[in-house]
Amino acid sequence: MSLPAAFETLGPLGEDAGKSGRLRLRLERRAGQTVVTDQYWTLPLQVMPPSYQDGDDEAYIYLLNPTGGIVQGDRLETEIVLGPGARGVASTPAATKVYRTEASYAAEWSRYELHGDAVLECLPDQTIPFAGARLFRSTRVDLDPDSTLILWDLLAAGRVARGERFGFERLFVEVEIRASGERRLLDRLELAPADGPLDRLGLWDAYACYGSLYAHSPRLDAGLAAALAELLESREGVWAGASRSWPSPGSSVTPPKTSRRSSTTPGICCAALSWASRRIGSGSSDGRCGPWLPAATAGSSRSACPASAPT
Repeated sequence: MSLPAAFETLGPLGEDAGKSGRLRLRLERRAGQTVVTDQYWTLPLQVMPPSYQDGDDEAYIYLLNPTGGIVQGDRLETEIVLGPGARGVASTPAATKVYRTEASYAAEWSRYELHGDAVLECLPDQTIPFAGARLFRSTRVDLDPDSTLILWDLLAAGRVARGERFGFERLFVEVEIRASGERRLLDRLELAPADGPLDRLGLWDAYACYGSLYAHSPRLDAGLAAALAELLESREGVWAGASRSWPSPGSSVTPPKTSRRSSTTPGICCAALSWASRRIGSGSSDGRCGPWLPAATAGSSRSACPASAPT
């Protein structure tokens, strides 16, 4: 996609600032287990060898940025491909920090490809933009109809404890999901405090963390959106809602924003989204992967958490 106009005016990213990091990873199912069959990375991106939980065949992979965060001029590209039958979880060991950008911005592109009945859970920790930060982030997923995707994106309003709530310059986040080459979902979020207060009703209001959960699977239960809304609404101070945008097989679901107000950390909202993601993958309370119920869907759920935690 082309850059938003606000980023175009800053000019192209060159080699004079920041680093160009690339990460390529391919997962295949071999002898009953998901293994890495190809990998390549350059700093500031890095990947850890996969681990396996309780003898499960699903590969758990940590994606790292050992330089401490994203800085001005960084150009980061991640590509993860899963073959038929492969099952993987991609996460980060800590929050991603985006530092002040004096004259330019930082950019991050992620591309995921799922083939056959592959399953990918992409569950990174939250992104914390520091005061003066500018970040462009684009995520695209191309999958087959039988593939299962669980993807979330968590944004903090800044280092709230340091008085930097909405101190960033500009954030642009895009998520696109395509099934069999056909676009199923396109979600774009652009935030710039200079364009108007972000704490007004209908945007972030009094909250400091914002999250979106996206899912696509032929095994998605038609009642998942309602179950997620019920879970969040049952907690004190939570505003939540969920719905399906298209009920037919192979379509999208789009549960709207959910919000939480309390003195606890964003971990509570993350736990709720985690519950939903594990239920999509397993259909059982213990989180083990297995068959879910029919009706192919794709979708997103959003949540906002209280202004208490990011430091």
